[in-house]
Amino acid sequence: MTESTTIRWEQDDTGVVTLVLDDPNQSANTMNAAFIDSLDAVVDRLESRRDILKGVVESPVFGHSDTHTLLQLSDLIVSSLLFPIACHAYLSDVTWNVHCDDAYRPLRERFGVRLMKLQFRYRDPVGKWRGGIVVSDRRTEQPSSLMFGPGKPVASEIVIPVQQVDGEGLRSVL
Repeated sequence: MTESTTIRWEQDDTGVVTLVLDDPNQSANTMNAAFIDSLDAVVDRLESRRDILKGVVESPVFGHSDTHTLLQLSDLIVSSLLFPIACHAYLSDVTWNVHCDDAYRPLRERFGVRLMKLQFRYRDPVGKWRGGIVVSDRRTEQPSSLMFGPGKPVASEIVIPVQQVDGEGLRSVL
């Protein structure tokens, strides 16, 4: 197991671990290759002790990032998974749009539950769930959870405005 050089492990008597981002080689905590290596080491350590730990507190505070790996990974997940899955989940009845294709069904069925498990969700002080993947579906008012499995979206009729040409050759919507 690789040793963590930028994430300090502090465990109290109750079995709660606090992970403190503290890079001794930087004036500000920086997301860089050393951080990624440290993160791997800490995850391995947490996995190996999961049965005896009571909880984990983290303090991920960054001054800046020297790596764009997480940003690139996020972009990849959004463009290759979230967008197509959302199109299938919320727009399967919109047949005129190239992005709304049943070909996205396998992505939704294969990765929907995995994406749901990757979310960071928490309850705010009044008990309302926050965070995670949030969808604001104003058209059919379906919940965000529709993305996470093979659920059936509500089929509703989509009305496309008919265009006509007025007396001056300009298009107008009826």
